Amino acid sequence: MKTNYLFHLLGWMLPVVILQWAIGWRILARNARAVFLPVVVIGLYFVIADALAIAEGIWLFDANQILGIHVGVVPLEEVIFFFLTSLLVSQSLVLFLPEELRA
Repeated sequence: MKTNYLFHLLGWMLPVVILQWAIGWRILARNARAVFLPVVVIGLYFVIADALAIAEGIWLFDANQILGIHVGVVPLEEVIFFFLTSLLVSQSLVLFLPEELRA
């Protein structure tokens, strides 16, 4: 099924992102720059690295498992994966930082 990757990706990751925002929205909002700047930088880095790997034939995706929408040569689901993973890590770090190290 062409939605397999997206279904599992969003099904496993979005509940955690939503829960973190539901519980720690004040902390995350006050520290928005510390949350989102790393997401953009790391997400872009991994998308570029993935694009190179795909172009070299090192990495590939089953066309039957993805939507077929691409950002360059990178499947949309993979782009979402990199940014969501970065978001989960970034949010978690901010939420678990000692209070004196947060904004």
